[in-house]
Amino acid sequence: MYDLLMVILVISPISLLLHEAGHTVAANVFTKAGVKLHLGIGPRIFTWRHPRGEVAVNAIYFAGGMTISSQPDKAYGKLAIAIAGPLMNLFVAALALILPFHPSIIAWVLFFNLWLGITNLIPFRILGKESDGWTILKVLLKKT
Repeated sequence: MYDLLMVILVISPISLLLHEAGHTVAANVFTKAGVKLHLGIGPRIFTWRHPRGEVAVNAIYFAGGMTISSQPDKAYGKLAIAIAGPLMNLFVAALALILPFHPSIIAWVLFFNLWLGITNLIPFRILGKESDGWTILKVLLKKT
């Protein structure tokens, strides 16, 4: 039970935040406008505004996230932004192997970030929402 709560309330939101931070860093490199990083759903509980955008945390902070930015002009910029989130998760998964934490925490960080990174690289579209893999596929097929 403790592990499940740890995954839902701590590991999941931190992993989602790092995923979106990957997109945000890439978007800041390849776009001129500000970038908004939103974590969770529901009423907003925290907003931090800075010169390059904002970071917002909503009440149900463990239920997904999104990065909102303008589209870059070049295809490689779109590709870099789309792939940066999953690559961040794969990096965190690799990093988990050398972290000095309890083995069960390391296992959850490793597996959750592997799942998040790999799943987001699979091209799919559900209810109008596109995975990072879908965006990558569109760029590679020159559909955007």
